[in-house]
Amino acid sequence: MESITPINVNITDGHWQSNLNNPYLAPREVAYCIGLLSGKTDKVIAREQGVEPSSVSNRIKNAHYKLNTNNRAHLVAELIRLKIITPLLIVFSVVAVPEWPRVMQEDPNKPRPVRVAKRLIRRQELLNTSRI
Repeated sequence: MESITPINVNITDGHWQSNLNNPYLAPREVAYCIGLLSGKTDKVIAREQGVEPSSVSNRIKNAHYKLNTNNRAHLVAELIRLKIITPLLIVFSVVAVPEWPRVMQEDPNKPRPVRVAKRLIRRQELLNTSRI
């Protein structure tokens, strides 16, 4: 008997990518939540998906219930923490920052240089001269 491997289905929206094969949310819930991360309103997500705005808000409420979150910011944080939705900029940021390896080679225990500014006159003398 042949083993069936699950198909890895990803959707992207803006700078975000999500995997629809996750144990937490249904594919529609993930599709609507990725719209949230892109900064879209329920109306805009509904227009793009061809459904009513109430359907989008109900699916997002279901995602709140399944992930035990209180508001949309908390929902977004949980989606990223559970790696249901991941940013696409990670690959770009590693390529775009050539200084990164040099920063990692610095000794973390080495004390940083401290600049000390010395006053030439005392503060009280400074205040007395400004009143004249």
